[in-house]
Amino acid sequence: MKIIKDKVLIQHKNFRLKNLKYKIDKEKSQRILDLVKKFNKKFTKSDQKKLAFSQKVDFIYNTTALEGNSFTYAETETLLSGVTIGGHSVREENEITNQQEAWEFILDSAFDKLRIKITENLIKDIHWRVGKDTVVSPGKYRDGRVKIGGTKYAPPKTKQEIEIFMKNFVNDFNDLEENIFIKAVILHFVTALIQPFFDGNKRTARLLMNFVLAQNNYPLLSVPVKIRQEYADSMIKGYETLDINLLIKLLSDLVIAKLEDYNL
Repeated sequence: MKIIKDKVLIQHKNFRLKNLKYKIDKEKSQRILDLVKKFNKKFTKSDQKKLAFSQKVDFIYNTTALEGNSFTYAETETLLSGVTIGGHSVREENEITNQQEAWEFILDSAFDKLRIKITENLIKDIHWRVGKDTVVSPGKYRDGRVKIGGTKYAPPKTKQEIEIFMKNFVNDFNDLEENIFIKAVILHFVTALIQPFFDGNKRTARLLMNFVLAQNNYPLLSVPVKIRQEYADSMIKGYETLDINLLIKLLSDLVIAKLEDYNL
């Protein structure tokens, strides 16, 4: 804990994955696993890739809208078809077209025959695509403080701290013995927790989560903007307490609903 201007900041020094607090809902986890097995019986790898790419507009609209982009769904779809939309800033347009490039990159990588591990370079590569022309130092760890709205949690403040956090995180993650869905959620949460970049951290985190899901024959997961507050509350609880049970429940319910939509 550190006190600055009478405000208690929450810091997680020497953070490692073992510090996360969560309890697996065995019934819900088994439901996901059962549905995923049916998903893989119903859809070939080629079919899954087509399904993933067909969800581009939905994912890009929601992930940018969650971060305040004012494009509507229809406007997002029109822009992604190559038609310029008036009444919006160049930055907002770039956020959407960048997300398209990053989305296509993670899917092409996930469905590649070669298995790709989570590395710092992969995370930086995704962020560069997310943030080029819109954020400070895309693809490079920040060397300065950032704040997360609505919480007293303070992310690591120096580049040196971030490098240590990220190195430990990637090593711990690749050794983590947990089911794929939980691993994907943890990758998403901890990337956002560390906030390694000046901006675009959660957009990068959601892409990383979907990279892991797609690579392991799970359907993709979009966080709808309509549940923005629930999503933000679950993330903030995690930031401040390292308890990610709310986030796991929220995303578990979303993936179960997504799988059931395929009539499995």
